[in-house]
Amino acid sequence: MGIRFGHISDMHLEGDVASDSLVKLKAAGGDPLGNTRLALEELAVEQPDFLIMTGDLVHEGTAEDYAALRALLDEILPGVPVIGSLGNHDVRDAYRKGFLGMEDGDDSPYVDALEVCGWRILSIDSAWEKLLMGGVNDEQLDWLAQQLEQPVEKGNILICHHPFCPALEHAGMAMPEKLEKILRGGKISAIFNGHLHKICAGWAAGVPHFTGQSLAFDIEVLGSTAIYTTRGGYNMCQVDRDGHFFVDSRIVSPKGNIYQTKPTKPI
Repeated sequence: MGIRFGHISDMHLEGDVASDSLVKLKAAGGDPLGNTRLALEELAVEQPDFLIMTGDLVHEGTAEDYAALRALLDEILPGVPVIGSLGNHDVRDAYRKGFLGMEDGDDSPYVDALEVCGWRILSIDSAWEKLLMGGVNDEQLDWLAQQLEQPVEKGNILICHHPFCPALEHAGMAMPEKLEKILRGGKISAIFNGHLHKICAGWAAGVPHFTGQSLAFDIEVLGSTAIYTTRGGYNMCQVDRDGHFFVDSRIVSPKGNIYQTKPTKPI
């Protein structure tokens, strides 16, 4: 029997920092919280086995902001297991305290694991340096290798914020030799990430690699111009009994308004 799971990313829910981009987004009618609620309500109809979140969950938020996100998930998807990775706009200490309920949070690189339906989902913190470019350190990779040494019935899914096979040179992440060796070891079935605010799919060291849409705002690149719109979306994912992944990208706000453009490097 297969599994079904949701993939949401880059909600940028309102935190303590009102960035120029988010101010423009809201002025143009963008609604990250509304999009997130709608996506979760649509996912609830699908009755997913679990939910993955791939970073930039709250934009520079507090423990209270992350607690509000946890409460929203509990309201709409009660009982559904959730695992997150953190992005360059997340606050690790606040996430640990507000979302995970830890009394003593800290800002060290975040790793986590969840086993559900015979699958193990592994989260590593590609945004631990809080930069637009991603990276992983040896300690995280050692943790990942140790996790993969433990048997699991179906397979392993890796989640992080940045893409390992960068679709944009300035926003992706290089592939360290140590990580490439892990990926080519055949124990990771798929990788899911966010960060790019656009839908991408490809391969990373022989592993299927899926980039999710942002629920806050969309970024499309045309030549040397990045076009920002109020459109948001998420992924509904399935794995069949043979371990084949199918990712259905869904848009929750199709009539997106362009609210800013920026120069960028072409894909």
